[in-house]
Amino acid sequence: MTVDLVLKDGIVVVRDRETVLSVSIDRGKIEGIYKHGEEPESRKIIDSRGLYILPGLIDMHVHLRDLDQCEKEDYETGTMAAAAGGVTTVVDMPNSNPPVLSRKVLDRKIESASAKRYVNVGFYAGIPKSIPIFERSIVPNILGFKVYPHSPLTKGTEYTKKRIKDCLELAKENDLPLLFHPDSSKKDDIADDQEEFFSIHSCESEVSSLQAFLDAKVEYEARMHVCHVSCAATARLILKHRAEHTLTAEVTPHHMFLSGGDFAHDNGVAKMLPPLRSPYDSKMLSQALCQQCAIDCVASDHAPHKESEKLAPFLEAASGIPGLETTLPLMLTEVFEGRLMWVDYLRCCCSGPATILGISNKGILAEGYDADIVLVRKEEWQIKGAHFFSRAKITPFEGRRVLARPITTIVGGEIVYSNGRFVIGPGIAGRVPVRKG
Repeated sequence: MTVDLVLKDGIVVVRDRETVLSVSIDRGKIEGIYKHGEEPESRKIIDSRGLYILPGLIDMHVHLRDLDQCEKEDYETGTMAAAAGGVTTVVDMPNSNPPVLSRKVLDRKIESASAKRYVNVGFYAGIPKSIPIFERSIVPNILGFKVYPHSPLTKGTEYTKKRIKDCLELAKENDLPLLFHPDSSKKDDIADDQEEFFSIHSCESEVSSLQAFLDAKVEYEARMHVCHVSCAATARLILKHRAEHTLTAEVTPHHMFLSGGDFAHDNGVAKMLPPLRSPYDSKMLSQALCQQCAIDCVASDHAPHKESEKLAPFLEAASGIPGLETTLPLMLTEVFEGRLMWVDYLRCCCSGPATILGISNKGILAEGYDADIVLVRKEEWQIKGAHFFSRAKITPFEGRRVLARPITTIVGGEIVYSNGRFVIGPGIAGRVPVRKG
């Protein structure tokens, strides 16, 4: 038998131990994992000596903009950033312009992503103000619902207990997770100074929002997912109500590795929602992810903006930072410096998101799984936003030392990115939309 590709003599993690093995790929799938000298004949070989062969990251929380915000990011630049960062599957949030509240807008996104993609792209949908008008025909093409209680996608919507219950019921009926941004503030809460901004978007606000959803969840055992947990108190509340099948949560690298006191906040370089918290919160979030398993996965919350929007004075600046090209280096640095076990890295960056989303055959390096793979070199370097493929170049991680560099990214068996350049064009590798099953 002759296979399409063999990744020869790379470092593969088996039962939390690093082992030199070869991975063969055929027809978009992992055909097998072999000891040296036992590999099948192949049409192409990549010498992977000294490189880690790992599952590509699954980033279940990204904002790829496109449509009427292409000046910030589009599916081409966003998925190029993903591939360069070792991310092989992204799931795009619905708060685009226009928002995904109808079949028509979702179809526009699918069409655009299909032509421009470099990796797999999945989608979420918002929920219209009047739930009975929700177009159920879109369900096969989405991986979940996303709601924003602090900034609803439809004018005049309020996240009362009844509204939350109705959203949970819709999610349960369609066997999809309901993702929510935990924040109890109101859209018209305008801060007059920095102190008021942080007060409006406080940990108390985050906990209060989570509690409201937990109270509504009692009546509907729908699957609920808490986005970008930023506070130790929120993680404790999740742990108290821990239920892997019906309550899951994510954390971002910036909330684990950065603190609000690290920045002067003269501009928007480190402005995000939720905001950066205290060093104590950062430490507790890492523990919640690795030791307590209160948090299931890591997501970038990649949120690109124009340079002028980020360099504006803090209160005027846009919230959000790019993250697709920094997640893998940051997380693997934790592994290489001994703060994170391989088993936790693979769970929180690869298999965990796949399980939450219900996408089979992804997130695991094993025979029969999709050949979504990244080759990584252990190498010291510094993060430089100017080198990003994303249109968003401003990052609070500027100059940070990391120890892992993505070298080659393979999506569905196609070599997409290698040694700093793209070897195929857009619209070739990956699937759009990624579907359950």
